[in-house]
Amino acid sequence: MNLRIVSVLILKNGQNKTVARLPLYDGQFIHHYIHSVHKTAVDEYFQIKGRNLELFQVKYDTYGVGMPSDGGEAFTIEDGRFVVKMHRTFSNIPIRVSIVPQHGVIVENELLPFTMWMLPESEVILSAGRMLIFYNGRSSPK
Repeated sequence: MNLRIVSVLILKNGQNKTVARLPLYDGQFIHHYIHSVHKTAVDEYFQIKGRNLELFQVKYDTYGVGMPSDGGEAFTIEDGRFVVKMHRTFSNIPIRVSIVPQHGVIVENELLPFTMWMLPESEVILSAGRMLIFYNGRSSPK
């Protein structure tokens, strides 16, 4: 039996009850949503830094109202998407679950909608933690 400590994304509901602990083997996740005005995808890239969440990049398809264009270290276009690089740190992030489908987090290239754990228009709070993983075999999971 082997052990490994991994970063986890903790999801809590509005009553501060943990509803999910998602292992992040690479220490990163994406907050994915459809913009309410533009109706296009927005991806906010986070990495775990200790017990904090660091927003290091935002990618989106349509430039306009409500979309960042400055305040970051770099603003570019990559593969037809607008990209803003930045370093913003949060101890937690309260989010209102959208009624628009596909609002959730992407972990290991899989979209996990917030509606797996709670109803649209309810509150989800994202925070960082660590978890001990037990596994059999010679190589670490992931």
